[in-house]
Amino acid sequence: MKTNYMPASIILGIFFVLGMYIFGRHMLDARKSEQYVSVKGLAEKEVKADQGSWVISASNADNNIDFLKANINRQLASAKQWLIEKGFVESEIKVEELSILENIYGQAQARYTANLQISVSTDKVDILDNVSGQVNQLIDKGVSLTGDRWLTRPRYFFTNINDIKPELLAEATQAALKSAKEFAANSGEKVGGIRRANQGIISLIPSNRVNDSEEFFLNKIARVVTSIDYYIE
Repeated sequence: MKTNYMPASIILGIFFVLGMYIFGRHMLDARKSEQYVSVKGLAEKEVKADQGSWVISASNADNNIDFLKANINRQLASAKQWLIEKGFVESEIKVEELSILENIYGQAQARYTANLQISVSTDKVDILDNVSGQVNQLIDKGVSLTGDRWLTRPRYFFTNINDIKPELLAEATQAALKSAKEFAANSGEKVGGIRRANQGIISLIPSNRVNDSEEFFLNKIARVVTSIDYYIE
């Protein structure tokens, strides 16, 4: 009985073709795994400050130090009483500075200058917002107000970022996925898994979107931008 053996060259050829096919599929899959789209997702939420602070500054000058001390103490008492009448309590009011300096310069108009700073730290942000607009009443009470707009404007803070963080990140992620799907659909492809993600930092801006520091505004917008790479299949 005669046995037929397949030539070695044919066997090698078959294995070569099979190997090239497997290699080609592997390269194709590898190339597909590197196909991805980078998208960003934006989420915003209106929030209201829950803490506020305010500094009231006064200054007075005189050549008589005893008169000056009595006068600045009177202004301190008037300012504290006015704040309490407006709805704040003693624990929210603090004297940051009460000092008298001797002017050693020859051109000084008065020998002594008294400086007063009173701060208010409170969660009564609506009262603070209202009262800060009535500060002219202190002038009528004899308080010699001083300070620039950066010092005398109340500041408002939103401290509950962690409470809104999950909601904002979820919305931003959904917005990014929507953009990725739109891109893939226009390309005749489908969106796969996430290749890389950066959740971004939650920031605050004024509610009216003006170019100013958000801490001067009672109402704010919390916003986050996520950057995500999605594989394209």
